[in-house]
Amino acid sequence: MDYKELLKSKTVSVEEAVGKVKDHDVIYTYGLSTEPRSFLRGLAALKGRVKDVTVINSLNTEKFDYYTDPSYAGVLNNESLFYSRFCGEPTKLGLLSYVPAHLRNMGADKIYYYDSRKKPIDIFVTCVSPLDKHGFFTSGVTGTATRDMVENARMIILEINENMPRTFGDTFIHINEADFVYQGENKLACLEAREITDTDRQIGKYVADMVDDGSTIQLGIGSIPDAVTVELLNKHDLGVHTEMLGDGFVKLFEAGVITNKKKTYFPGKMVTSFSYGNQKTYDFLNDNMGVLHLSIARANSPYEIAKNDRMISINSTLEIDLMGQCASEAVGPFQLSGIGGQTDTAVGAKMSRGGKSIIVLHSTAMVKTKTGERERISKVVCTHQGGTVISLLRADVDYVVTEYGVASLRGASLKERALSLINIAHPDFRSQLKEEAKRCSLL
Repeated sequence: MDYKELLKSKTVSVEEAVGKVKDHDVIYTYGLSTEPRSFLRGLAALKGRVKDVTVINSLNTEKFDYYTDPSYAGVLNNESLFYSRFCGEPTKLGLLSYVPAHLRNMGADKIYYYDSRKKPIDIFVTCVSPLDKHGFFTSGVTGTATRDMVENARMIILEINENMPRTFGDTFIHINEADFVYQGENKLACLEAREITDTDRQIGKYVADMVDDGSTIQLGIGSIPDAVTVELLNKHDLGVHTEMLGDGFVKLFEAGVITNKKKTYFPGKMVTSFSYGNQKTYDFLNDNMGVLHLSIARANSPYEIAKNDRMISINSTLEIDLMGQCASEAVGPFQLSGIGGQTDTAVGAKMSRGGKSIIVLHSTAMVKTKTGERERISKVVCTHQGGTVISLLRADVDYVVTEYGVASLRGASLKERALSLINIAHPDFRSQLKEEAKRCSLL
């Protein structure tokens, strides 16, 4: 078959692709580097033409016009599986709502739209790498729910990005599976470098001391994970099984620290569900059979993660109480990010032979008071305020690390937990935390 001719027959303009949307459709797409921004921008033209369309996205990379325009109420119902920094304002305006979901359940066969009470996904839109000679695209740096969507959605629309890395795993989409294809803007969203502070470095040193040679690691995103990778440079034969692969893993691989030789699950391979980083990272991923982008149902299944011996999950949180409950995605009830894979990876690590579930955070944060002044608060609290969203349960945390040390919670009683966590809180808040713990009968 002449796949180039087939591609030509299915190629439309982005305006024509958007025109395929009809009343009550449910559209599923991705954010970050595989976000089909041309298509999503084009949805603004649907006002006055359609009604009650639901758009499901996560980690979007720009604030689309309809996110903050009240006239789109009833036209586009925006939902997100993981908030980015653009999501606060549309949420306050009632134009966007968060969907609580473990990342492992993002597949079309598990997400709530496939529940009998809801309608299935109508349109799946994503960016892909260029067509190869065998008629295959890949969904590039996102394997998350690609195959689930391709096999279950009513319509498949693909945006070709000439710069999208060609990847391996659960990312392949054949031209026969696509309904429509259009040419995108050929840009890749890149992660900006973050400054690593002395506090980050101290936390990174404590974490690195808990990582034995031959361990398999999972790291999140942020300055603390970046600091951890720097401190791991003297380790040997580390492996990777992570929900997100970032720049730090590439640096460790190039330094010879990551070899994947000691992995007990997919030995010799880095396993991830999606990747996000700088251009050097994308170049590293292109045509690299040593990296597998698996579906999130596989990559983030605690049972699959646990097949890695000495699995170490390193996640960050915003606030932790003296029982070990982690508030990682919201301030009170106000959503900032998402549950993501924190529970998936933490539980998987705990189930692993020799595994460890590690939570990291700064001991304090600076906040603005009602009078406009800045005040230092403790991020280790006796109890969370009412309405606080709990992302990770106390039984799923083994170790907590701040710049003041490590608290070991596995097998610890509530009294032992409280004492350990007070000891790694900022010294200015320890006396207060002890008094509060006594009032709560934790001490």
